[in-house]
This record gives sequence, structure tokens and C-alpha cells, in this order.
Amino acid sequence: MRLIRCLSDFKGTPNGVALAIGNFDGFHKGHQAVIECMKEKARKLDLVPAVMIFEPQPLEFFSKDKSPARLYSLRDKLQALEVAGVKIVFCMKFNAAFAALSAREYVIDLLYKKLQVKSVTVGSLFNFGEGGKYTIDDLKKLGSEVGMEASAIDGVLLNHERISSTKIREYLFHGQLDLAKEALGRYYSMSGIVVHGNQIGRNLGFPTANVNINRRISPLRGVYAVKVLSKVSLYDGMANVGYRPTVVAGQNKALLEVNLFNFKQDLYGESIRVFFISKIRDEVKFSNIEVLQEQLLADKKKAKEILAKHSNYEF
Repeated sequence: MRLIRCLSDFKGTPNGVALAIGNFDGFHKGHQAVIECMKEKARKLDLVPAVMIFEPQPLEFFSKDKSPARLYSLRDKLQALEVAGVKIVFCMKFNAAFAALSAREYVIDLLYKKLQVKSVTVGSLFNFGEGGKYTIDDLKKLGSEVGMEASAIDGVLLNHERISSTKIREYLFHGQLDLAKEALGRYYSMSGIVVHGNQIGRNLGFPTANVNINRRISPLRGVYAVKVLSKVSLYDGMANVGYRPTVVAGQNKALLEVNLFNFKQDLYGESIRVFFISKIRDEVKFSNIEVLQEQLLADKKKAKEILAKHSNYEF
């Protein structure tokens, strides 16, 4: 899969591009439906299957620090798109100029002329251009002028509600990991590089792999039973996502710490993926370290009981 951040690097394709547009944060079942429709158009028309995403995501640009936590890092998003069969990802810089594009600049100048789009697929709630005031109707109308077809895919429902990244954040916030799994089609996960920590967990008798998730806020917070995939194997464990209020004062960046069961090696510098199976409890501040240690023992026992019921799942 090719990642294109600068349009001058795109030299075109023999027959053109079938494009899906969106944030694809979390790559849930609604996103997957859009991608599958786009890929079918690509097969029928002999086009290259491609996706256009945005960095930062539009809400991050407009809302700054008030924007919601991402479900997926850019790395996780790209990996999911590649596995889904996307061949080109256009990663557009979302800034004031991009946000102010007219409908014609967006559809004709950008999609049709620069990206060679012959077919475009979006979700039914898609909007674009100046003030987000243009819709699928504008996309279809302008596309028809140049022979570029446009399709809108209805949302996928779960319990009579449309699956969305916002809804999945709600599931995660409330510890409803089973609903998140159903909406995503897989367990929610985070990935990152294992980095050196300050050995607090080790001193407590619970050595942890500290995972750099590169985010100020996380859609998860608390203690979880997890499965951890390294480059060589899959391990059971428990994880804390949060700010470690008992041992660190004033922590302002979310941390992911994983205690792997029956594991004695180190994973420094390795990329691992952590699958969140079930929430055990919220993150709380304990009165002292001894109380924390007792709670961690109880958490580990609970995590093992949970994970024993998930031994046959394919990760």
C-alpha cells in the first residue's frame, strides 16, 4: 500500500482511482461497508482502490484540545486499511485552506483532476467543503459533469443505532467492551512501542511493559484484562490505561502499562498490540502503596478468570 502525503508524489494510475473518503477512526463495520463498496466499484471498472483521510482529523482542527480521543492512531488506521485491501491512501493535510474549498474545487479540481477519481464512495452523512455545507447530492451533481460516479452507503446498525466512532467511544467509556467489539468486528486494541519506564510496577511486584501510545487522552481509562500480541507470540495480561494517580502526581498524558502473565523477558523497542477483553475496574487513587498492591493481586486473579474464557479467540 502506498501512502501519499504530497500530491506532487502521485503520478497517476493507468485507468484511474476508485476512492473512499472519511476519517475511518477505529475502522468499524460502517467504515468496512464503505470500503467494500469502493472495492467492488474498483473491480468492476478496473480502477485502483484508494482512500482519502485527513491529518489532523477535521474535528481536531476545529476543536483543538476539546476534540474527542482518537480510537486509532494513524499507524493503526493505515494498517487496518492495508489489511482491507486498499492500495493507495491519500493523507490530506486538513487546514484552513482545505476546509474552505468550494464544492467545485473539491470535486473537480482535487478529486477528478489531481487524484484521477472515476468513482467515489462515502457514508450517507458525508459532508465536505466550505463550512461542511456540501453533501452527497453536491458530490453526485458535480461528479456527473465529468463522468465520475458517486455512491453513499447507509450506516450499519447495532441495537437499532447507527454504528459510529462516537458511539464506540461511549461504549469504551462505559466499559461496554462487548458492544465495542460487536461494532468494530474485533476486540478494541491499541499498539505502540515498548519503552523504558521508571520501574514502579516492578518495585510493586508487577513489572509492566510501558507502551508509547502517543496521545494526550485515551478513549479508555481503567484496568483491563488483555491479550498482548508481540512479534513472536500471544500473551495474557492485565493493563492500566490512565494517569497513575497513586504513584505519580500531575501526570497529564495517558499511559498504557501492561503486566504480562508468566513472562520474564523484556520487550523494549518492540511494537506490540494490546487487545482489551474486559474492564475490571476504574482507575482510582489509593491511600498507600500497600493497598494498591493488594488491589493489583485481586485484579490479576480477576483478569485470569476472564481470560480463561477467551482462550480460543483468533487474534
